[in-house]
Amino acid sequence: MTKNDRFFKILFAVELALLPLTIFAHLFLPVWAVAIFVVAILLAKIWMELFKDRRNRSHVIIDAIGSICVFTTLLILFIIAGYVNKPLSIVAIVFIIIMNLLLCLMHDKVFPEFIDAVDYCYMLFECLTLVAFVFLPFEYDLITNIGLFAILLTTVVSIGYKLYVFVRYDVINANFRHKK
Repeated sequence: MTKNDRFFKILFAVELALLPLTIFAHLFLPVWAVAIFVVAILLAKIWMELFKDRRNRSHVIIDAIGSICVFTTLLILFIIAGYVNKPLSIVAIVFIIIMNLLLCLMHDKVFPEFIDAVDYCYMLFECLTLVAFVFLPFEYDLITNIGLFAILLTTVVSIGYKLYVFVRYDVINANFRHKK
């Protein structure tokens, strides 16, 4: 295990450990306390990106699990609190899960630079949405809705292209090999 690998896994543990503390802060502490834990999650996610090795399959899987857990937990928390648009958040959660599953399943595929750029945009929109979550308890839901809509758009483009590649090359090639 390399030093970067160890730091990446420790930051993943920190990111997930902060989620129950965020829920605790929402239930028992003042409104501004939630923002402190969301900032800590954002910082852990940024540091994880610095230590992540994109060629390492376990790093991609760990990052996908973290992304799904963070956004599912925070969006459900903010839906219950009444801070975010419920249908937009539910659709965003579904697309985030599908996007991260496809990132894990199609890790070894070579995609054009356009789709790699869309995946980087997705990561940046994740960070933008986490920044918006910091201000969400103070009634700034417009920025959060814009961030969720941006995540939704990038995930739709990425999912669509990856499904096209899967159907076009994997399914057609499998049928062709099967007929021989």
